[in-house]
Amino acid sequence: MEKWDLIIVGAGAAGLTAGIYGARSGLKTLILDEKQAGGTLIIIPWVENYPGFPDGVSGEELAKRMLNQCRRFGVEIHEFEGVEELRLDSEYKIVETSLANYMAESIIIASGSRHKKLGVPGEEEFEGRGVSYCALCDGAFFRGLRVLVVGGGNTAAISAIYLANLASKVYLAHRRDQLRADDIYSRDLALRGVEILWNTEVRR
Repeated sequence: MEKWDLIIVGAGAAGLTAGIYGARSGLKTLILDEKQAGGTLIIIPWVENYPGFPDGVSGEELAKRMLNQCRRFGVEIHEFEGVEELRLDSEYKIVETSLANYMAESIIIASGSRHKKLGVPGEEEFEGRGVSYCALCDGAFFRGLRVLVVGGGNTAAISAIYLANLASKVYLAHRRDQLRADDIYSRDLALRGVEILWNTEVRR
């Protein structure tokens, strides 16, 4: 069983940043993620509020730079290797994944937030069969189809923009008459032909 000074669960912006700090502190560092490294950054079309990029940068490019910086400092990154169990009752913590087991002196959990569910009839029944919580993960399944995205914040807007490149038509249902998303995403929704359904709630 391979030993590490530091194992980080999650390869989004927080996990990659922790990896850089860990490696620069001289720690043998491993980052694990059940999905593609980069987290939600890789589906964000354009980032304008990150220091050091006065003209903005695509989320995908920013994630790529973070990954390259991690690897330059010797961080090992395992994508598509989800953590299934943590055992913390001994000097060395045990991290069990879908592919292997590891030992670590320290663990950082940077796995991000949980998907918000609607809690409507049929949601659980059709999860994975038309109902999805990750545009990046499942977008390819909806290629050429009509898709409804629910929400009015940045995450919903970014998902709708991403899906507009794949689906035949994208609708965005929002229960209010104004989006909470940043203006740049609101403009991009219009440019991509996303139709917004105002004052609309999903009942079933």
